[in-house]
Amino acid sequence: MRVLIAPDAFQGTLTGEQAAAAIADGWARGAAADELVRSAVGEAAATLETVPEEALPDLVVTGEGSLEYRSLRDSALAAVSSAAMTRGVPCIVLAGQVHVGPRVAFESGIHGAYATAADVGSVEESLADPAGTLEVLAEGIAHHWGGRRGRATLRPELLPEARGGPVVPGPRDPGGGTAGR
Repeated sequence: MRVLIAPDAFQGTLTGEQAAAAIADGWARGAAADELVRSAVGEAAATLETVPEEALPDLVVTGEGSLEYRSLRDSALAAVSSAAMTRGVPCIVLAGQVHVGPRVAFESGIHGAYATAADVGSVEESLADPAGTLEVLAEGIAHHWGGRRGRATLRPELLPEARGGPVVPGPRDPGGGTAGR
């Protein structure tokens, strides 16, 4: 399986390049047979949009220090997840903290969001060794995603439609009623 690793900086702790190295090191331990390709987060979205179908990765791994609602609108991570969704490539996020629910993340093209803070027990423990905790998280996630899942096993009928607009949390019925009941 070909895995594209393209995280943003984990502000105040890791550059994007350092985060990519930690993710790649952990992923290689968890799924040694996977082909890992690292890219700068800004270049990854453009690459996903233009690369021929046969050269697409099977999975995109991105991330940043804190996955928040803002991350789903105005960030390089949003551009990567949107480009991946448009091309039918699953995208997962490894972050220091995750502040969005799985449904909102999925609607933004994110198939899984995982936090180092949750993995080690606290934000403080995560910040004590950001590269080490990211590496351990990536290894664990690679056991689940690596080698056997990805674009080839994705069921397109389950994917949300690609959207260009921002994701705004809240009820789907703007009138506040009970739509869908």
